[in-house]
Amino acid sequence: MILREILELIHYHRGNTRRFAEHDCLNVYRKALRDLRGIGMDGLEGKQVLDLGCGQRFPFALQATGDGASVTALDLNWISPGSPIAAFAYTYRHNGIKRALKSLLRKILFDPGYYRALEAASGRPLRSFLEAIDFVAANPEAASYPLPSGSFDLIVSNAVIEHVTDLTVFAREISRILRQGGVFYGGVHSFYSLSGGHNLEWAYPDEAPSSKVPPWDHLRANKFPAWVHLNRLRPEEYREAFASQLEIVLFEGRDINHDPGGFEGEGLLIPEIEKELAEYPRELLLTRSYCIICRRS
Repeated sequence: MILREILELIHYHRGNTRRFAEHDCLNVYRKALRDLRGIGMDGLEGKQVLDLGCGQRFPFALQATGDGASVTALDLNWISPGSPIAAFAYTYRHNGIKRALKSLLRKILFDPGYYRALEAASGRPLRSFLEAIDFVAANPEAASYPLPSGSFDLIVSNAVIEHVTDLTVFAREISRILRQGGVFYGGVHSFYSLSGGHNLEWAYPDEAPSSKVPPWDHLRANKFPAWVHLNRLRPEEYREAFASQLEIVLFEGRDINHDPGGFEGEGLLIPEIEKELAEYPRELLLTRSYCIICRRS
């Protein structure tokens, strides 16, 4: 099982490394700035920013630092730049051998090309900002983050919220570490979308539909279960959890390019599948993700 996952991951990264970098620059980062301008946050210079669940490549943290923000990057995995061996040892102790092997191979085989492509897309030497980022590794079993209250003007969390076990606790912690008037910007990959089962075969559903895994398999027979925890919450449940702690400024569906209004896999939702999944609203099945912006009042 571990070998199969690793081989699939290598195949996935080998064909998409440049694309990932361009997406992280043009769609994730720049469109986040677009959305933030829409609520009155014009630029990140001088802001205290937390990249929450920054990932092992931390592209948002790098780009925000380049734009003059003071950035903290937090994740449950080893994220500090440095020796691949040190990263492997830490990840093995805290996340197990499977995660450690996958991370090590990605770091050695694909990360150099990823950073070159990210710098090309952004037009600046992003790796020169590494030393300015404050990297924090959180304890996955702790109820709170190792961060002081009222610390941040902006907290960004992309493709993390769908993995959170207790969203009310998560939203409460966001409220604690935000300053008064601070903003939370989150992206949720919807479990009920075609790609929401997090199967790599459906990474690009409309462009490269899978010939191996049936559409919406995770909502049907689930023959190819996810390898990560997914909380399976519906959009109204996300809204409710955040509204209990923060003021919701925006909540809307997004497509693969982080633009509002677009659907995913509409041509694959044939009448037979739609009938089988009749308990789910059509819009729920076709909306890839949700953007949520909240403010601490």
